[in-house]
Amino acid sequence: MFSSTRFHRVAAVFAVGVLAGVAVEAHAQTEPRPERRGRKYRVRIDSAPQRAAIYLDDEKYGIVGYTPWEGRLQKGDWKIIVKLDGYETATRVVRIKRSRRTQEFFLPLVKKEVPAKLDVIAAADNNTFGAEVWVDGQLQGNVPVVLNVKEGRHLVEIKKAEFQDYSQWVDVKEGERVTIAPVLKPVKKEPQKGSVLVDADVQDAEVYIDGQLWRDKTPTLVPDIPEGPHVVEVRKEPAMPWKQTVVVKAGQTVKVNAELQATIGGPGGSIRVLSSAPKAEVWVDGTRVGEVPIDVKDLKPGEHVIEVRAPGFLPRTERVEVSAGSAAILQMDLQPEAGPSDAGTLKVVSPVPDAAVSIDGARIGPVPQTKEVSAGEHFVRVEKKGYRTFEQKVRVEAGQEVVVTADLKAAGEIRVLSNPSGAAVSLDGEVVGKTPFTIPEVSVGEHVIAISRDGYYQFEKLVNIEGGKREVINATLKQIDLGPTEEELLRERRSRSSFGARTLMREKPTFDASVGYPHFLGIRFTIGVGQLKGFGLDAGIGVQTFFQRTDLSVHTRIQLLDRSPVSVGAFATAGYGTRFDRSQRDSYFIDAGGMLSLTAIGRLTITGRLYLSAWTDRFCPPLATAPQFEARSEPTDLCKAYLEKVDGMDYFSDVATLSDERFNRINQLLDDDGDDRKIFERNGGIRLMIALIVEYAVNERINVWGMLDGTPSRSERPAYTDAFNDFLLKDDNGVYFRSGITYKF
Repeated sequence: MFSSTRFHRVAAVFAVGVLAGVAVEAHAQTEPRPERRGRKYRVRIDSAPQRAAIYLDDEKYGIVGYTPWEGRLQKGDWKIIVKLDGYETATRVVRIKRSRRTQEFFLPLVKKEVPAKLDVIAAADNNTFGAEVWVDGQLQGNVPVVLNVKEGRHLVEIKKAEFQDYSQWVDVKEGERVTIAPVLKPVKKEPQKGSVLVDADVQDAEVYIDGQLWRDKTPTLVPDIPEGPHVVEVRKEPAMPWKQTVVVKAGQTVKVNAELQATIGGPGGSIRVLSSAPKAEVWVDGTRVGEVPIDVKDLKPGEHVIEVRAPGFLPRTERVEVSAGSAAILQMDLQPEAGPSDAGTLKVVSPVPDAAVSIDGARIGPVPQTKEVSAGEHFVRVEKKGYRTFEQKVRVEAGQEVVVTADLKAAGEIRVLSNPSGAAVSLDGEVVGKTPFTIPEVSVGEHVIAISRDGYYQFEKLVNIEGGKREVINATLKQIDLGPTEEELLRERRSRSSFGARTLMREKPTFDASVGYPHFLGIRFTIGVGQLKGFGLDAGIGVQTFFQRTDLSVHTRIQLLDRSPVSVGAFATAGYGTRFDRSQRDSYFIDAGGMLSLTAIGRLTITGRLYLSAWTDRFCPPLATAPQFEARSEPTDLCKAYLEKVDGMDYFSDVATLSDERFNRINQLLDDDGDDRKIFERNGGIRLMIALIVEYAVNERINVWGMLDGTPSRSERPAYTDAFNDFLLKDDNGVYFRSGITYKF
């Protein structure tokens, strides 16, 4: 016997072995993911529908979670794989970037198409065996056959020679199996015709066909008689009328020879005996006289007993009165003997009155219905408006009665609409069609309707269905912002412009460096604030200098219209200029106006601007009392020299004398009348300006550009002349230029 200690040891060894086996199996199923280094950033992965398994880079590394999933991934490219039973696998390569915000990725799943099946059988009519099956106008095979078809409405046609074409519209759902048991009707043919040649053993006897007198007398040919049995009668007094049933065949002539001579004055009559039973025996007055068809002649006038017998049939007896010279035809069809049958009985009942019953696709009337059917499988359908259609396949054995009780359930219908249309409609998780769509025969009670389309959030609604009523659902689907693709991002970055009417995307910056005139050097930084419904906004700061003064500015740009390749916007720049000393030389300025841009091939942007430029400049500190300037100011030598010139005094020993030419030039620039002392006051003005800017994207990161500004007025800005800036030209001709380079982050 095992001791307790030994038992525990064995159990422990067994447990360790099981765990080791599980570990080995798990290792065999997945491989360790190669390690990536670097900081991780927040990521969210979602799908529609949700609860899909997520793999990263390769499925061999195992499932990392299920949608919606949030986690952290290292910077770089990742391949996202999303799988869900019943849907196609979705993959997407994404780039994880440095960002404080959660980077979201959405992968819509496409449901796998499960074909519906059409089962065309010959259970209801043996004539359908081998018939051609056509679906939506295309030959698909012969009965019996099982066909795979797409979800939706299909026209099924059954064709066979000598039968009328059978057609039926069938609505099938994905994965559904629908059985069709067609019944073919023979083609009604025009009657075929033959002829009868009638002769007799007497001349000029009258001829009657089916009781109608023929125009000629014997011998005669009666043409155009429909195919089938006909009664030929020949008469001539004093002979007894002679009758015979003949079978006319199409295109053939039946010869008939009437025997009247023997009945002229003769004592007996004759009887022709016919029967549907093959090789039936004919007995006259208890004596066998032969097999049908037979002419029994020379019967004595009076009553005779005619009996017909055949194996497997019930015998039949008739009493016939025979007159002298009479001729009669006797049709004696026999009934089969009672025995086993290959038919059964199908009875259909329902607690719902007036429900329509169809068996094997043929409607036979309202419930209850009892019908004799052939042994085998049959398809029963019971339907009534406001109720769910009842369908059942039953098997009927020979000689048996099968009762089918159709318990119809009250049902309504749901009309589903969506904007946009073409969205998939699901009823309780099963896809049933695409909007606009009507779902018929929905059972009474609560149901979940889901409406989904690629690129849109799924819409769901709980509806309560009442019998015989219609529920209408109209959903407006919300589009999912999937974000731009890598190609779109590249195109956007390449077409990014610092000076055009199209603003930068949110948090997308640019940096500009320029050289030009009158500002020799300049830099700018611009960043996108946001875009909404065609409108956009960005803003930035700038620095530019012509050495004796440096301007600090802020600028903004508003996008009013973007209809590629045209965009329209407005802009404004405001700033302050200074020497960064105590000379009190400064400037305030603002430029504002509109602009129109044309973008070509995603690289070239041409922009025209029309704007107003306003400024106020100070060149010298205000005077307190000559020769004293305002306290804490350090006037330039120009200001000191001007003061000495205007007062005719020598206030400052270290200042050169101002020439008359420059003195007069300053007065002319600062005052139209040439008055002096305006240099100690602020000087301002406003001008209409026109600008043309051309930007070219060298690549996705670099733009080169040039700008030409000008004014149609002749007014000068004194600060832009050599009267106040030795680095500038003598006159301000109102034309300025800049060129530079843009770096796009």
